[in-house]
Amino acid sequence: MLKVSIVILTLNQFAHTIRCLESIRKYTTEPYELIIVDNGSTDLTLPYLRLQSDVILIENAVNAGFSKGCNQGAALATGDHILYLNNDTIVTPNWLTNMLRVLHSSEDVGMVGPFTNYSSAHQQIPVTYTDLWDLNNFAKEHEHKFAGTVTEVRRLVGFCMLMKRSVVEEVGGFDERYGLGNYEDDDLCLRTANAGYRMLIANDSFIHHVGHVTTNQLEQSSLMMLLHTNREQARRKWGADIFDLLYKAESTITFCIRWRERTEPLQACIASIHEVANEIIICNCTGEQREDIELETSIPIRWIHATEDMDVGEAYIIQQGSEQATQDYIFLIDASEYLAAPERRQLRALKRTLDPEVNAVWMLGEAKQDGLNETGGERLRLIRRNVQVPNLNEISLTDFAAKQSDTTQHIKSEIRVASFV
Repeated sequence: MLKVSIVILTLNQFAHTIRCLESIRKYTTEPYELIIVDNGSTDLTLPYLRLQSDVILIENAVNAGFSKGCNQGAALATGDHILYLNNDTIVTPNWLTNMLRVLHSSEDVGMVGPFTNYSSAHQQIPVTYTDLWDLNNFAKEHEHKFAGTVTEVRRLVGFCMLMKRSVVEEVGGFDERYGLGNYEDDDLCLRTANAGYRMLIANDSFIHHVGHVTTNQLEQSSLMMLLHTNREQARRKWGADIFDLLYKAESTITFCIRWRERTEPLQACIASIHEVANEIIICNCTGEQREDIELETSIPIRWIHATEDMDVGEAYIIQQGSEQATQDYIFLIDASEYLAAPERRQLRALKRTLDPEVNAVWMLGEAKQDGLNETGGERLRLIRRNVQVPNLNEISLTDFAAKQSDTTQHIKSEIRVASFV
């Protein structure tokens, strides 16, 4: 079974730390290791932690800050997952089991968090318990009510963040420019989203969170200054307010599928794209006027029926798509092609980060040769719907793209569109 490395920072607050660790030991059934980074405690915290045989302890003489402390802990982690957890939390039965289930529900899930009684953003919910003795009763009812469900969000808060180790290694840990703390979790969320990963709340996981027990040790004026300084740090790094970027609207895509032969695996093609599609238009070129095929997707689908004697090349599809599509971009794909999971993630990242000035995107093709995937040539795949496209019966796509000499209008992507045959 895969192991979880739980990274916890401490700075005094001895009683909170004891309650946190006791709850982890009692209610965590999966293999885990405890890595605690102490940022200069002067109370009973360190003497206690030194006596804990199940704790990997890092002792900092001074407060190294939240980001650096978390990175120190993650550097020692041997688990397949990394969980950043505040020491002022109390976990409940099945807290980690339910989050792990969500984390592994799809390859493109990169980060998972729970619901709680105290948090910013989307994770705080009303609670009915007023004393900790009733916490587990509330958590049990909550788990039953929301069993197996998730909420997709743009931002998770750092009091409890579960990530695949591979994602942490890909996007990096916490940015240490944020010093003592604040906005480092938003920064990590933005990098995770820009890499094409989804962030989910495991609705049936609940933990208690006291909130701000470390930063509350600062004077109010110092805390407000820290918040202001770090938000400006984020603005300088990203070139815009970090919340504007986190909640920025994604580009939307209409997939125009050219279905030329009845033997082409239309259902499999749609199954490979529906997670990243906002709309699907099927250009039925088989000669059969049919829309009775069972297509398992909740994405709106429309049909264009072409007769066998029609020219159904890319020119026709782009022109039909331009007339009937309603989303920002049109993605050209044949029913014999598909997007693999890594390519879908890259496309999701492209939707989040695409410059609005870009009118066209080229992508590589991939076909099977002797049973192996061979990289083919580039093809214009993504085109902005409202671009003035010329008569493509008179000018090729290649010539059309070449006429757009401004590189902000026309880019290349590493996304590969694969072929079933």
